[in-house]
Amino acid sequence: MSIPHEFISEYLNVGHSPALTPLLANYSALFGIAGAIFLFWAWRQLHGVGTDRPVHRFSLPMVAALGIAGLFNPLVEMEQPGHFWNIYFYGLASSGWGDMGTAIIKMGVIFLPLFVVLAWWLGMSVLRPQIGAALDGRPRWQQMIGDIFTLWVRRFNPLGRPAFGRGITVFGVIIALFAILYSPIFLMTEHGVELWSSAFVPAVFFASAIAGGAAFLWLMLPVASYLAATREPARADTQHIRWLWLGSLAAAILWLLWHQYAWHYGTVELRRAFWTLEHPYWWLSWGWWFWGGAAVSAVLLIFRRLRENPWVVTVCAASALMGVFALRFAVLIAGQAVPRSGAGYYWYVMPGGMLADLIYDWVLVVGLLAFVWVALPYSSVKPEEERAPLTHMNEEVSSNG
Repeated sequence: MSIPHEFISEYLNVGHSPALTPLLANYSALFGIAGAIFLFWAWRQLHGVGTDRPVHRFSLPMVAALGIAGLFNPLVEMEQPGHFWNIYFYGLASSGWGDMGTAIIKMGVIFLPLFVVLAWWLGMSVLRPQIGAALDGRPRWQQMIGDIFTLWVRRFNPLGRPAFGRGITVFGVIIALFAILYSPIFLMTEHGVELWSSAFVPAVFFASAIAGGAAFLWLMLPVASYLAATREPARADTQHIRWLWLGSLAAAILWLLWHQYAWHYGTVELRRAFWTLEHPYWWLSWGWWFWGGAAVSAVLLIFRRLRENPWVVTVCAASALMGVFALRFAVLIAGQAVPRSGAGYYWYVMPGGMLADLIYDWVLVVGLLAFVWVALPYSSVKPEEERAPLTHMNEEVSSNG
């Protein structure tokens, strides 16, 4: 293979402040994981399989917590949160939304917060019998606060009517897919960035999100069960292990195919971007993401004996979860490494205070998760309720005492 002359005598010594920071990678990772968890929940809900398990009750509040923490990233990146609210207040005018046209960011402003609210509403619907029991007999003002917090599921249960429940769940699936694919499609619309203008971007992001969602459930459900003091331990099942393996395997294969396509059929700009992934950023793209984040799970979980070992699965889940962020960070900085002028490379420089912002966001994730696990009435679920499938009839019996 011949080396383009653009690679000769080029130096990686030009520091610059990137337009897109690691906060976007974190934003994409959190919403990708949240969307995948919602898809797992929706599959169980639509098929009526596993709705009696604790994982079904824990999933959607996790989705809402991840989504709220994800929305924290653009607020920080704007540096002036007032800009975020202006999008809503002034965007409602015809001039505001009209100027945005069909931009993907306009859809994100609408559908990502809607996704968070919908996940919380459906999650409260799953816990409706326990919420009703916890609020009955309380002072009226406490019941009002509880109803607001749980979006009035005591008054109207979206899952209590089969046809409406299926419809709202399918609508949630559509928004969950949007949440996973929003950031890669946003990158694809950035004109002039050759690395991002590829169908491989949403494909590999989606596969890694599926692995990350399964990994998150495997790691977090035991913690959730402990903090919520449930009578039956909550844990991921073999289906989640299978999705962890399939997601990691698909992401690894797509990454290798993208790599081969770039070097054999890609433009000079695309090959230059992949050169940065293989040289200055190899530790992130190949070390942290590919080998550590995808290949470990894709290889180890092939073997049944290893799949049945919880310690091996925990290692694979932790590596896959870190890989979700590493993939997005690598693609983000490599895309900005090649200037549109074609002169040299831009050496990535972490913006000041960015590491602290990332730490704050993950602390926010942990805090929100701990809050919903402790605040919601998981501990009031009786053993017979854990075994009873969530159906309209069971909910009516529970609500009527």
